[in-house]
Amino acid sequence: MKSPADLVRKIALLQIGFVALVSEKVEEFIKELEEKGKLSEEEGKKFLKRLKEQVEKQKEEIAEEVAKVLKELPVATKEEIESLKREIELLKKEIEELKSSLNGKETK
Repeated sequence: MKSPADLVRKIALLQIGFVALVSEKVEEFIKELEEKGKLSEEEGKKFLKRLKEQVEKQKEEIAEEVAKVLKELPVATKEEIESLKREIELLKKEIEELKSSLNGKETK
């Protein structure tokens, strides 16, 4: 079963993909209007510029929302997992050292 974090990421990627697809289709439509003479090239460029700015803004908003949701989920970050791995390694070494020192005392 997928974790909630995986689902949130997939939903965000779907949203970003959808935004990109809509943007692409709008660009094609504007070029078509320009070719038919129903929209000047300058108007088309202005519209596309505004559209691209809005798309970037939406992508940033989606990324921010995903980050908020992921923070609220009881899921460890990559950094937290790496930190725990380091702590485990240190504890293993300490255990081995204690075993060695106990074995040395038993033989005496």
